[in-house]
Amino acid sequence: MSKILNQNDRDVIILASSIRGSIKCVQTTERKCGYIIRPELRIPVIKAGVSRALNDKGIEVKNVYSDTEEITKILNIINGLEDLSNTTEGLEMVRRYNGVLSQPETHADVENALELLESVGGIIG
Repeated sequence: MSKILNQNDRDVIILASSIRGSIKCVQTTERKCGYIIRPELRIPVIKAGVSRALNDKGIEVKNVYSDTEEITKILNIINGLEDLSNTTEGLEMVRRYNGVLSQPETHADVENALELLESVGGIIG
């Protein structure tokens, strides 16, 4: 198998199997509205292949990604390999709402975001 796939291919597979996606929804005192609601990608354990795959695309290696551009780049890297993740449905929700679901600023914004997510069976983590 190692003769068929090159190192870059194996690194992307490792990234796809390591990544977790969800819509984060938590209460916080850091935000005026009282909540953080956003698409998020997490990599609980940074393996060497994950680091290489991200570095190869010019993406800083870290455990949590919430920036729209970074999420888009990572989803493009693993495109077609989402089934390798333990959170396939979560990755689909992140793909759907990345750049669409913005951080609420008011309580009304929070209610609207939650209604939107509930209406489509949103995965909140």
